[in-house]
Order: sequence, then C-alpha cells, then structure tokens
Amino acid sequence: MSPFILSQLLVLVTIVLECVAMQLKRPNRLLLLLSISCLFNGFHFYLLEQPTAAYIFWFSSLRFLICARWKYSWLAYVSIAISSAICMATFIGVLSLIGLLGTVLMTLGSFHKDDQTMRLLMTSGSFIWLVHNVMLGTPLGMVLELIFVVSGVIGWYRLHYKPFVH
Repeated sequence: MSPFILSQLLVLVTIVLECVAMQLKRPNRLLLLLSISCLFNGFHFYLLEQPTAAYIFWFSSLRFLICARWKYSWLAYVSIAISSAICMATFIGVLSLIGLLGTVLMTLGSFHKDDQTMRLLMTSGSFIWLVHNVMLGTPLGMVLELIFVVSGVIGWYRLHYKPFVH
C-alpha cells in the first residue's frame, strides 16, 4: 500500500472521531476525542512528508489532553510558543505558516472556558487547515476539515443558537 493511500485511510479514522466530537455537549469529552484524532492526523501528514503539520498535530494531541484538565490561559500561550517552535524547526514553506495559524486559533479555542467561543475558534482554525489541505492536495484531508467546519457550525447552532420565535 502506498504512503498516500495509507495516509488517506488514517484520515478516515480522524473524520469519524471529529464528527462525533463536535456533537458532544461536554467540552472535556470533545477534547478527548480530538486528542485521539490528532494522533491519526499527525501520521497522515507524516506519510505525506509534511513534518510541520505532523509534529503540530502530535503536540496538539497532548495539548487537548492538557486543556481538558486545565483551562489556564497561560497554558494556551505556552502551547502556541511550542507550536511556533515546531514550525520554525520543521519549516518547509507557506504550508508551515498556514498550519501554524490554524493551530493558534484551535489552541486559543481549546483553552477557552466558554463553550460557544471554544467551538467558534476551533471551527475557524479548522477552516484554515482546510485551506492548508487544499494547497497540499490531500483529498480526504480536505473532506475532514470541511466536515469539521460544517459539524462545528451544526454543533454550535444545535447547542447555542436560540432562534427568535413569534
């Protein structure tokens, strides 16, 4: 099996985990599933020879576990600093910077105490990763982020939007 095909199979697992995660009411359960999904997504990028994305996702797996337990804002900034260091150490071009931007938004969201703001920041970060995956040309990576964005919007709407009823 080629590395590309294997990478796409890993994204299939990630898709299932992230779709379920974004529909969970409890933020800590959402973050736990996202932690697991990041491991698979990291290997997906590793197989596509994208070291910045791979290492950022592996670190993000740890970050999601940390922020499920502690919501200290200083931890978000430490995480952003570590992700920035990963980007500098593995820099391969504009894709590294785009991935870092998406990660910064998702990091700020994952450490946010307000569930609504968390979901909106993480969905925005996922949109940036969608741009990354389009530029990289990973078909199921594109599907993953598109589903995450749509699922995030649906989850936000279902859990937080209160329509005005006449």
